[in-house]
Amino acid sequence: MQAGVNEIWFPGIGENYTITWEEVNYPQHNGTMVNVNSNKQVLIQFGAPLNPIPANATYKVKASNGNGLFKQIQFSSNIGNSWTNYGNIDKIMEIVQWGNIQWTSMKSAFANCPSLQLTASDAPDLSLVTDASYMFYNIRQFAGNPSMDTWNTSSIINFEYMFACPPFLSQDNFDAPIGSWDTSSAGNFSYMFYNNKKFNQNLNNWNTSNVTNMQYMFAETLNFNQPLNNWNTSNVTNMTFLFHFNPNFNQPLNNWNISNATDISHMFHGCTAFNQPLDSWNTSKVTTISTMFTGAVHFNQSLENWNLPFLTDAHTAFYNSGINCTNYSKTLSGWAININTANNINLGPLQPLSYSPDIIDKRNILIAKGWIFTYDLPGDCRVLSVSDSHLEESGSIYPNPVHHSIFIRNMSEIISYIILDTSGRILMKDHIKGDSINVESLLPGNYMLQLISKEKIRSFKFIRK
Repeated sequence: MQAGVNEIWFPGIGENYTITWEEVNYPQHNGTMVNVNSNKQVLIQFGAPLNPIPANATYKVKASNGNGLFKQIQFSSNIGNSWTNYGNIDKIMEIVQWGNIQWTSMKSAFANCPSLQLTASDAPDLSLVTDASYMFYNIRQFAGNPSMDTWNTSSIINFEYMFACPPFLSQDNFDAPIGSWDTSSAGNFSYMFYNNKKFNQNLNNWNTSNVTNMQYMFAETLNFNQPLNNWNTSNVTNMTFLFHFNPNFNQPLNNWNISNATDISHMFHGCTAFNQPLDSWNTSKVTTISTMFTGAVHFNQSLENWNLPFLTDAHTAFYNSGINCTNYSKTLSGWAININTANNINLGPLQPLSYSPDIIDKRNILIAKGWIFTYDLPGDCRVLSVSDSHLEESGSIYPNPVHHSIFIRNMSEIISYIILDTSGRILMKDHIKGDSINVESLLPGNYMLQLISKEKIRSFKFIRK
């Protein structure tokens, strides 16, 4: 909303509150508005300035409760990517003092105000605030100040986009300390620092136990590389794009509890420095890992322990990553011997990855389950060792042909089994219980039995009569 040269639209919200103003350096030029009622904005008319250079005239504006209640300020509001300005975003220059106002919301409070700086040394009363989303959104030069670390944020639930900048722009200055914030009520951290080029503060003591959404939180934060290993992520469901295109981040995360996470796609996409173990993660609810490590050229870890029963999308998960032949082979082996691994997954394209000749049989198990591999190539690494002798060469199955049950002899290391028909279609799979497998449900014919240990798969043809 536009205003004239000597007036502003003030985006205050409240009832019967008071506005006072004065021209900076000319205190005799002032005014007072009482019993103001506004739910979006109110026009303040300054009249002709006393400054001999009118274009340089600036004003100090103060809002107080007066005879009622002043409770919120909101310069902009958005529906999706469409923004409406309620105040003159180009005219506010700084926050000098927070005062004793008990704020009820900070949603979009100063969003899109290009020149805003914070010089106040006191802290705002945020005890009633649950929503601070977009509070300083798209303020490219906003730097904040150390007083922010004293803010009481204990009631805030929504921190979405709080310090973010939109795509193709960037927040270049914000790096104020906020590590002491009480985030025990926080539920939404999505996009909080998105596209923030300077921020690199320690947040490891934040209480994240109630957070469910971390998507894009540190995406394109070019400088951020602080420990986060103290975070409780047990309730987070969405981690997509969490560190997307962060070229510096390389901190341990293996102790994170992601047992409720469903989407971890793009999580380390373009994270060129990241190379930390993630093998302890509980991925039992994950549905998508697509593009997760694409372009993570230094990431070289095995994910063989991941349990992926509900996986539906893994395309380009490892494309152009740094996973070597050994760790890629271990990953495929671990997923193959886990009978709960999901069916019908497209993992490609996979260049420049290669796999060991020792795990071709395990890769074929995944192919038989409908997995698609494109552009990975046979490599020359070896991933098996003398421990393969744990499956004694004298191991066998009997009787063959079989009518009721197949018995397993001298193969104590077996974990699970798969039975396929002659076309490679999986008909049965389960963990081994005892030393026999009941095959009465199979029709008479020829079959393949694969017995799976942690390090090897042994295949036996048998006839069901």
